Amino acid sequence: MFKNFREEMKKEIAIAKEDLAKDTFKVWQVDYNGHVIRVVNTIAEETLAINNEIVDRKGRDSIFKQWMPFVTLRGKITESDGTVSKVAVKLGGLVTLNCCIKVNGTVLLKEKHKIPLGLK
Repeated sequence: MFKNFREEMKKEIAIAKEDLAKDTFKVWQVDYNGHVIRVVNTIAEETLAINNEIVDRKGRDSIFKQWMPFVTLRGKITESDGTVSKVAVKLGGLVTLNCCIKVNGTVLLKEKHKIPLGLK
């Protein structure tokens, strides 16, 4: 009896993990003076890429850390004339995934993505 229960629980947890992975995957991309800033959120990590080069990454060793309230990703853009722009991304939330991308303190993107809880 308990063996069947354990097996069923393992299956249900695996399905829940797959659903959470699909629901939390999101990509945001903006252009800043010809530079492409891309933020990717997955169940295991968040990454910040500038011009297709990953400049910051925050990872998690457990899916339960997906609900850590917020993470900040940082990077820099160096222009051809030598000026440097600072990129900051604040990402996170509990049931809504919030993404705010700023360059030198100016907001380029502020967006919310609702995470379905799977309750029907």
